[in-house]
Amino acid sequence: MTRDVLISLKGLQYQGPDNEQGNAELIVPGKYYIKKGVKYLIYDEPDEIGEKTCHTIMKIYDDRIEITRKGSLSVSMNFLKGCKNQCSYKTIMGTLMVGIDTTDIIIKQPDDDTMKIDILYNLDLNYAFYAECHMEMDIRSKDTAGAFFA
Repeated sequence: MTRDVLISLKGLQYQGPDNEQGNAELIVPGKYYIKKGVKYLIYDEPDEIGEKTCHTIMKIYDDRIEITRKGSLSVSMNFLKGCKNQCSYKTIMGTLMVGIDTTDIIIKQPDDDTMKIDILYNLDLNYAFYAECHMEMDIRSKDTAGAFFA
């Protein structure tokens, strides 16, 4: 994969007694590289309000993914299948305790220009269950991504 990439981020949340669905989708340019066997994705995305940007660094290991965000939001999240992690999620509105219980991580690289990542996890906010979540990422070399992201 080339250093310059386009990243499609999709997030789904199922919450409440009726399993109500919420979703978000975003396509951003980013950088991709490998250092000491770890794959890195670096990109900027709008914060939840859409007024400021948040710098995101994603480290992709064979068995886990670490996502660190800095800016108007600040958090370091670890996704490891079968493990529950706690972290502080700092926003402009205050800090939340977030629990991430990862049920599955699927990382596929079908060719040299494409990577697909699916993370399934349960999300707790302030120690109470909030939602079942599915984060889906499609990363493509910028040179070959045009038709896919058009």
